[in-house]
Formats: sequence, C-alpha cells, structure tokens
Amino acid sequence: MNTGSENLSLEVAERFSAAAAHYHSYDVLQQQTAKRLLAQMTPGTRLLDIGAGPGTDFSQFEHVNQVFCLDIADGMLRTLSSSFPEHAPICGDAQNLPIADGVIDSIYSNVALQWCQDLPQAVSEANRVLTQGGEFNMSIVAKDSLKQLVDLGFKVNSFIDEQELLACFNDDNWQLEVCKTLDVTVYFSDLRALLQSIKGVGASIVKQQQSANQPQVTLRGRKDWQALQLKAELNRAPEGLPLTYNISFIKARKKR
Repeated sequence: MNTGSENLSLEVAERFSAAAAHYHSYDVLQQQTAKRLLAQMTPGTRLLDIGAGPGTDFSQFEHVNQVFCLDIADGMLRTLSSSFPEHAPICGDAQNLPIADGVIDSIYSNVALQWCQDLPQAVSEANRVLTQGGEFNMSIVAKDSLKQLVDLGFKVNSFIDEQELLACFNDDNWQLEVCKTLDVTVYFSDLRALLQSIKGVGASIVKQQQSANQPQVTLRGRKDWQALQLKAELNRAPEGLPLTYNISFIKARKKR
C-alpha cells in the first residue's frame, strides 16, 4: 500500500516525465542557476547529478570521467540518454539513493531538491554516498519565491528558508563552504508565457489562493483572464513581465 509520500513522488515523476520532451524550451531559470552552480564547483572523478532532468554538460571539467545521472522521472532519463549517451542514467529517489557508500567524489543538484518531502534525509543520503572530502553543490528554490504570482492570487508551493537549509548541514559530517541566497528574476513577454515557464518544466502552481478573508479567485472565462492579465501588466519592466525566485546556493564538503 502506497504512503502519501510515495503517491507524491509518483505524481512528481509523472509530471516531470511528461515535460521532458519540451523542457529546454522553458528552462530559463535552470540555465541561470546552472551557470552559477557550475562556476563554484571543483569536482572530482566520479560525479553524481541529482535531479538530472534532461542532462547537464560537464565537459568543462577535465577531471570528471564518469557521470551518474539520477532522476525520479523515466521520461527525463530517456531524453538525457539521447543527449548524453556517455552519462549513466539511474532512476531513483534522492531520499533513498540506490548507490553504495563512499563511491561518489562530487554531487551536483540544480533546483531539484525542493521537491523532496524530507530534505534532511536527502542531504544525509548525499553525505553517505560521497567519498571523504567529496563536495556537494546544490541550488534550491527557497522561501518567498514567485512573489508576483502570490500578488496575483495564486497559491504557490511552500519552500525552505535559509535557516532550515543551514540546519541540514549543521553537524560534524559537513564543512559548509558556501551558503548564499540570491534573487533570480526571469522575464516573459506576457502572463501566458510566464505561467507556461513553470508548467513547461514539470512544476506547477497548485491552485488559486484561498483564505478565510479572501474568496477563491476563479477564472470563469475570458473577462476574468483579461482582468488577471491587466493586473500582471502593472509589474511590467523594460525586459518583460518579471518572475522572481529566491535561490539558495550551497557548497559543502564531507568531513566524515
């Protein structure tokens, strides 16, 4: 019998599998965070990409000669294997890595682990599979992201704050080298493109916001949609309609 956590994992896997074929049409945020994350890395020989999606090019790192790519979504791994046939795909959960102890030199995870139900467990698993002195490089969507959508009345997922994130590394197993939370803003031509940027990579807005003091916003037709578009236009910048994420960047080294 499936638990609630297993059901959620299945739902996430199905959603990201469905997005695999067109992922790169919408991954504006992921490209920006990947650039910063790759710049902070000094990876060793065997690298594990957790939440690999359709794959990342690690060829700039001369010491990396084996890349393992873990994702919960089969569809993402099929796309990855077409683009990066030299990478080893692994279908699995970050909270229960199907990898032996102490065999990975470096871990890379780009805006993926916010989908974990138990982030401390995922961090513990990362520590388990790393070699001593191995590094864990992670970017993760943090609290107060997507504020423009909240202002429009959408309910967004709850994300971790920096103190909770720090607590995952606050023990004798890790030496924390980088912990920085930055605003990353991406821009879109219109509201439809902005919303599609989230759905297109497999993520989703849950539903319209509801509270005791505010009736649920319901889009009953074209007039409601046009009103929402007009409200969104109040935020327009010269670059387009903004969508702001708080992204936490971590670099931690395994002490033991």
